[in-house]
Amino acid sequence: MTTAVAKKRGRGRRKAGPRGGATEARPVHTRKVAGSSPAPATTPNVYGWIATRLKIITKAGDMTALVPNDAQVRLFGHMAAQRAAGHPVRIIVLKARRRGVSTGVEALMFAQAYHQPFKKAFVCAHDDISSNVLFDMNRLFEQELPDDERRPTEFSSRKEIVWSAPHRSQFTVATAGNTEIGRAAEIHFLHCSEVAFWKKAKKSLLSVLQAVSDDPETMIVLESTANGASGEFYDKWNAAVKQQRERPGSRDGFYPVFISWLDCSEYATALDVGEKVKPLDDEERRLAGLGATPENLKWRRQTLADKCNGDEDLFKQEYPATPEEAFITSGRPAIPPKIVAHHQATACPPSRRVRLVKGADGKVKAHDVGLEAQFAWEIWNEPAEHHDYTVFGDVQEGALSDPADVKSSPDYHAGVVLDRRELRIDAVWHGQTEPDYFGEELLKAAIWYNEAWVSPEANGVGMAALVPIRRANYPKLYRRVKAADRLDAGDDTPLWGWKTTMANRDLMIDDWIAGCREDPTTGWTEKVAVFSGLLADEERTFVRKANGKREHQVGCHDDVLFAAMGALQLHQNCPRGIRTARPGEDEGRRPRSFMRPGGIDDEFEEETEGALTTG
Repeated sequence: MTTAVAKKRGRGRRKAGPRGGATEARPVHTRKVAGSSPAPATTPNVYGWIATRLKIITKAGDMTALVPNDAQVRLFGHMAAQRAAGHPVRIIVLKARRRGVSTGVEALMFAQAYHQPFKKAFVCAHDDISSNVLFDMNRLFEQELPDDERRPTEFSSRKEIVWSAPHRSQFTVATAGNTEIGRAAEIHFLHCSEVAFWKKAKKSLLSVLQAVSDDPETMIVLESTANGASGEFYDKWNAAVKQQRERPGSRDGFYPVFISWLDCSEYATALDVGEKVKPLDDEERRLAGLGATPENLKWRRQTLADKCNGDEDLFKQEYPATPEEAFITSGRPAIPPKIVAHHQATACPPSRRVRLVKGADGKVKAHDVGLEAQFAWEIWNEPAEHHDYTVFGDVQEGALSDPADVKSSPDYHAGVVLDRRELRIDAVWHGQTEPDYFGEELLKAAIWYNEAWVSPEANGVGMAALVPIRRANYPKLYRRVKAADRLDAGDDTPLWGWKTTMANRDLMIDDWIAGCREDPTTGWTEKVAVFSGLLADEERTFVRKANGKREHQVGCHDDVLFAAMGALQLHQNCPRGIRTARPGEDEGRRPRSFMRPGGIDDEFEEETEGALTTG
């Protein structure tokens, strides 16, 4: 049922009452003639009309004129540029919170539906509360127009404003969730709000976007705060950014607009007389490089202390300065955003892509291959003398990245090589093949990398990846400690290979975080170095779910990440061989502090229940 203010109003217009403050010429309305189509009402400046006609409720609870703020003016400018180029408005906005983006879009859509007959404006919010807020905003626009400018309206039981004949335009607000939303409608102006929080964003967007034609007078705005580094909004944002990177300045298609806290004039605190504010640390120097003023830095320090408890990641989540910062710190990241940002910064293309070939003499050689070649290792650092390594494989189980979507991509095999001396990820293998073939790849990598310790994950199908390594009698195949295995499948379980269990899965994740986290004293120098962009991306989309479990976001993968975690576990648990020191170097360089002492570094005979190779 509609509220009292939403009931039908009289068809006739009320006479103008005394109102002040309007200095701009009012739009001309056509006289209603039965059976005729009205000429469109016009206004010389729609933005001026918005500022002098529309009212909003401020944060302080006062009603005032909607004078566009700096973020809204910037957004309107991009829309005008697209129209000037002859394209329909297609904007995707990544924003900081409470910058008035939704208000600006609503105001412009309302103005266009008000002035142009037979037009349909459609708003889709992520939940019922938000859709109510947006509808109330538009109802206030309509109710607070000057009396002599209000059009006669009709209201239905839904959230909509329907102007009476002969204008017949309408403004509708709905809630996302129905994958068929908007399919039957013909929409001219579309606003999709907080898309990153839509539960079925991909299917819902596919439906509603089809309802908007490519006519140059149409408008689509997708806007949202970030909600983790994956999902439909994230993908569409990256697609728009990629187009601008490839064709700078192009205005066709979706144009990306990021609203940073540095773009907002209210996020600044005036300096006292004679006060000077200079960057104090690397973060403030980074912000200064992005354009932060002393007033911005002063405001940030106060806000960080008063509203964020000194937590810089929390500040970045609420007030991102870059798109990357917005996506990384939003959602519920399981890997600390600072680690992810550092690994993204150190990511670089591999120096080689190779296929490893094992000869009749048992030696392994690397042959360079092109980007199109399958079953190739990406190499950042080749085997080095006096270095020892671990090789770990996360075995493909066939699980879909999105269990609810049968068309989503299945998981992959992933192999990682860790340099134990330098604590860095030197090589990555990523692909889909049979488990025993993947085991062969792990074996060849282990031989090539100075006879490294090796293990596939021995869970389910991972047992097949063990076969070629066992068959080769490879001497450095990881074996579990019997006592530690009693928590999973029982005494009869084979001891070969690393086994991820409910008891050690969280340990693997926490050890990885500890191994990568910046040290307050030594920085990143004694931490695991990552060069693989794929690994850094998987860290970015590795989140804590509502049930507390840490795993990849829907539609993403974590195969390379868990392979890296496994390689670190082998490093921490497997013994290290004696090596010859380099000239001028102390004999037997001290292992990294978080490496656990290993067992006996010898060749294995037959497997026995009492075999012990880890400490």
